Amino acid sequence: MLRSIISIINHKILNIKVKREGGQTYSSSLRKYFAQRYNIEVGYGTYGCFVPGNIERGTMFGNYCSVGQGVKIFRANHPISYFTTHPLFYNPSMGYVKKYLLEKPSLKVGHDVWIGSNAIILPSCQKIGNGSIIGAGSIVTKDVPPYAIVAGNPAKVIKMRFPEEIIQRLEATQWWLWDKDELIKNKEELERIIRGE
Repeated sequence: MLRSIISIINHKILNIKVKREGGQTYSSSLRKYFAQRYNIEVGYGTYGCFVPGNIERGTMFGNYCSVGQGVKIFRANHPISYFTTHPLFYNPSMGYVKKYLLEKPSLKVGHDVWIGSNAIILPSCQKIGNGSIIGAGSIVTKDVPPYAIVAGNPAKVIKMRFPEEIIQRLEATQWWLWDKDELIKNKEELERIIRGE
């Protein structure tokens, strides 16, 4: 009972801190909490990924990512080489084994990635490149190149957001390292790059 009360109080304190720090998009306290509690790293300006259970431990999000509702990130599949796919023989929550026995590769999501609602990222995808877009409802089975737009089941590259020259110029700025005030201040410069000026 006492543990439950302490948890409620801590949650309320965290909510107050998050509001004071500009909401989930900018809150350093929320990022610290998710890193410590869930082993999920969330970069500055990234939002929508603070959903325990939908995103597995070891996931790393860069800065300024947009994550839609219902996105699920899985880091392990049921084993197909065992005599059974049931978790009794690899998941300790089933009471037979002492530790989790399947490999869980981490997922690194780059900067400025948009993951549409209800997308599913499978363990065979371990990297999503900067500036990429994953269409809503897509099932991502392999790594996503930088600035690619992918969609479908399985997700495939539909097109690139920009020509290679513009991608190189954007990457050279490393704008995602700027805080929101600096980003707003340099908006025109970035728009000129996109226009090819």
